[in-house]
Amino acid sequence: MLLRITEERLGDVTVVHVAGRLVGEGVGELNRVCTAAPRPLRIELAGLLQADEMGLSLLRSLRASGAELDGVSPFIELLLDGGGDPCRELRIP
Repeated sequence: MLLRITEERLGDVTVVHVAGRLVGEGVGELNRVCTAAPRPLRIELAGLLQADEMGLSLLRSLRASGAELDGVSPFIELLLDGGGDPCRELRIP
């Protein structure tokens, strides 16, 4: 599974579930789903394994526009907060 996006309505909140890898064409699809979804919007990311820079940029933009990002793993949170590439070589003095 590359990416799975599902949408449900819980009370007055639209919840978009994202699972898999948010890369390539999947970024555009998530953007389309979230743009069309009624507000308020919560994006459930517990199943998100990986995101490329375009995917991270979209998630940052959605968060900035008021969407709640829920279930974010520490790894994805690090990337979202601009922690850089966690695969870089660490240099210890």
